[in-house]
Amino acid sequence: MNHLRSIIFSILIFLCLIAAAQQKKKKTIIFNGHFFNELPAAVKSGQTPQDMQMFFIETPDGTKAVGMYSPSVTLSDSALRYAVPVENVAEGAELLRRYNEQKERSKGISLSLEAVKPLIKAGDTFPAFNATDIEGRIWTDAEVRGKVMVLNLWYTGCGPCRREMPELSEWKDEMPDVMFFSATYEAPEIARPVIEKMKFNWIPLVSDTQFQSFIGNNGYPLTIVIDKSGHIAAFEYGTSPEQRASLKAVISGLR
Repeated sequence: MNHLRSIIFSILIFLCLIAAAQQKKKKTIIFNGHFFNELPAAVKSGQTPQDMQMFFIETPDGTKAVGMYSPSVTLSDSALRYAVPVENVAEGAELLRRYNEQKERSKGISLSLEAVKPLIKAGDTFPAFNATDIEGRIWTDAEVRGKVMVLNLWYTGCGPCRREMPELSEWKDEMPDVMFFSATYEAPEIARPVIEKMKFNWIPLVSDTQFQSFIGNNGYPLTIVIDKSGHIAAFEYGTSPEQRASLKAVISGLR
């Protein structure tokens, strides 16, 4: 099992570094809060720590980094000599802020090899909610009762979340009778630039954590479709043309 974990860890690192290199810049790695241009030896050698987490980080301006966190690994003084000062990294402070957010919220890819299971299921009653949009208006489940509702969970550092926004906005234009909400745990001043840049027209709920329990380690975005009776009709973790087409078909059929 440890050998299998090491193989999977090596593959993940390889894929991460390819993604980082696609910027045509030096790859940026954040390990336990320190920036590196190459993985420290403590991470490359030995068995993969059971508590290792990996994060894919991207700022709204497109700067990317691979984040890793393991409380059981202590970097030696010799390893820290190769750490890159945050001020020498493009958007270093913002990358580090996003790294710490993801680490604290446990949104990394766990290497425990345990199966990741959805934390919701079709047929469940969607819970009562009270949420505030970016303009300060409060929305509750009472206001959507008897209507089809769609909720998209995202955050600004999620590249796939941003890339699907233009298509999702078309849904709202095509189906004005459906209540389309987006929700992020981030504050209005963090979320607004991305919403405006992407012209995302769903009702934007901000500083919101009540829906984050649906994510777990499954990853963003998460889109949930709720029928007129208040039950979950469909949901998708992640996004792809096939997933979006499936969701849109469900929404159209519920109207």
